[in-house]
Amino acid sequence: MAYKKYTLQDCPMPPLGIALKAYFKAHRTRKATLSKIMGKSPNSIMRYQKQDNFLCKTLWHLSLGLNHNFFMDLAAQLPAHFTTNAPDPALPLQERIAALEEENKLLKTKVETLMQVIGK
Repeated sequence: MAYKKYTLQDCPMPPLGIALKAYFKAHRTRKATLSKIMGKSPNSIMRYQKQDNFLCKTLWHLSLGLNHNFFMDLAAQLPAHFTTNAPDPALPLQERIAALEEENKLLKTKVETLMQVIGK
């Protein structure tokens, strides 16, 4: 199955500064504290809020400093069918569900057997 080739016009990069500013507002982040954690000046943190994009390294440092995964926020805005090398977080849940379903079948069989024994 062939997928559409996306361009920047189809899927523009969201402005990172706006996302950062929204995070600060939603979480009432103290920019002075963040600047100390990151070893940057408070003015640098203020400038990040006004930029449309910045280095991956900066986004990584912001994520670490705020304990927030901005990369996941960006990834969620890409088309769902895009591939990734990241492990599927739902896979362990699927395995657990399968194990519980199997255990449920076994327990139902045991209950039926017990009911037959008690009923006689």
